[in-house]
Amino acid sequence: MEAEEWKARLVKGVAQQVRRYRLERGMSVQGLADICTEQYGLPIKRSVLANFEGGRRPALSVVELIVIARILRVPPAQLLFPVGLEELTEVLPGKAADPWAALKWFTGEEDRLPLDKEADRQDAEPVQLFRRHDQLTADWRANNLNLQNLMRSAAGGAEPHLAQFAGESLKRIADTLREVRQEMRSKGLTPPPIEPSLAYIDTPGLDIKYVGLSEESDE
Repeated sequence: MEAEEWKARLVKGVAQQVRRYRLERGMSVQGLADICTEQYGLPIKRSVLANFEGGRRPALSVVELIVIARILRVPPAQLLFPVGLEELTEVLPGKAADPWAALKWFTGEEDRLPLDKEADRQDAEPVQLFRRHDQLTADWRANNLNLQNLMRSAAGGAEPHLAQFAGESLKRIADTLREVRQEMRSKGLTPPPIEPSLAYIDTPGLDIKYVGLSEESDE
């Protein structure tokens, strides 16, 4: 009985978020139903959506949740866990958590919910590796831009050692990114595509002293 009551509360919460975002977007129930059908090939009647928002339909399917979230321009997880809008959300029967913590558990950014036992830890490593990859790639881009600016300054007579320091920092980031991609492969994962300027890190045995520096600067 507790599980059924939790399910009803969870569905009601999702319905409230769908209605809230729909109204914010200035969209009618019929308009939402029409877009589902015409643009996404998901036939859904106005009455079905109206019943869901009104609590008279027990649930949305996963497909419906994804499509509706797409149309409302909101992450699907935000419909489940309304970050910043509620103090607590009931993630599991009788287990409440801060919506942000619940969302990170849902997406795999965290391997367990607050107050979970060690045995409740989930295998979130693939998500965390890909998140780490994204962060390293962003760091590399920012540092590479900084390096190029320093190199131009050095050419104009500014302190060249700053460019060398930046090049060494850039190399450390690239080396770490290479390790993360190798770890992905060791776990049977396929690393994400990488931009051409970083393609060299997938070449075994290839090492570049200072990524982005000219040959003259390396001497």
